[in-house]
Amino acid sequence: MNIDFTGAEALKDKITEHSRSSNLALYSEAQERSLSVSELLEDIDPSPRNPDGSLATPLDAFERQLYLANVVVTGRQAVTLEQFMTGAGMILLPEYITREIARGYQMVQDPSQIVAAQVPERGPSVKPIYIQTTEAKKSLSRRHEAAQYPVVKLLYREKEAAMVDRGRQFDFSYRILKNQKLAEFRVFLWWVGAQLAYDEIGEIYNVIVNGDGTSPGATDVFNGTPGTWAYSDIVHLSMSFDGPARMSHILGSKSDVEKILNLDEFQDATAWTGSEVFQRTGDYRSFLPVNTKLVVVPNATATKFAALDHRFGIRESVAQPLLIEAEKVISQKLESAVLSKESVYTIMVDDAIAVSDY
Repeated sequence: MNIDFTGAEALKDKITEHSRSSNLALYSEAQERSLSVSELLEDIDPSPRNPDGSLATPLDAFERQLYLANVVVTGRQAVTLEQFMTGAGMILLPEYITREIARGYQMVQDPSQIVAAQVPERGPSVKPIYIQTTEAKKSLSRRHEAAQYPVVKLLYREKEAAMVDRGRQFDFSYRILKNQKLAEFRVFLWWVGAQLAYDEIGEIYNVIVNGDGTSPGATDVFNGTPGTWAYSDIVHLSMSFDGPARMSHILGSKSDVEKILNLDEFQDATAWTGSEVFQRTGDYRSFLPVNTKLVVVPNATATKFAALDHRFGIRESVAQPLLIEAEKVISQKLESAVLSKESVYTIMVDDAIAVSDY
């Protein structure tokens, strides 16, 4: 493993000192700067990157500190939680927990993949911006003396949207966890992350269906037979989007997504290759009716689909990124520690969302 540890070695002494004294200065500084501890460490000890911004090294700044503190997280040599808590890298544990939860957050359906933009904000509320598309839909023809170009307007909504504080409280007793290998402990963290992701996907669904508090929800475009969901209804939902928007995701309850999967039009693998992929992998996310991804929303309203174009539809304003109560982790009070995130989802382009209530 060819890695330059020059900068990491210089940072190691600070990590060791903070671990010995339970000094949470890194977490305080990161919070003041609206960064994660991983991002703060990257600022102090930058990792080499490729031209596209991706890492050009096997380990990022945080992982280099784990390596130097002899914190092995996988395999036969993985350390226990107690070894982590009593070692030279102890102060890194809250950030390790947050990172693994974030990894689980992406394992089922990453909410960030269905929002157009994530924007850091300060304050308890935000005044959303949106694109007014009425005039913009006019054909862009050549202007002559008696005509004007179509106007695209970027406006503020009349109301403000309040930030929503979402989170989970751990019920993990340190007495039970301390002898667990990190390779096992992180599985529980992944599960918590996946639950948080489902919470946020439910919020996105709710915004599309009911509005974000500053603007109404999407228009119901269903025009089929009430109580029946057919392939023609998916096509109609897709065609209800006006260009440049297109339907990229359908969100619905598990039973409603199951109805899509069981439509006769998708049963013949020779006629539709996406069916073959689903039959082979069992992953419904590989199933792309009318080139659209399916998203299960646990608390979705039955018989009501929400649809969006992830490039334009929803904006997430983030006041506080995913954060765990570091002081409780350090003091071994995991059973009372809370992991939370403060943000709000708002509608960016009204024409990029739709509802089909059959």
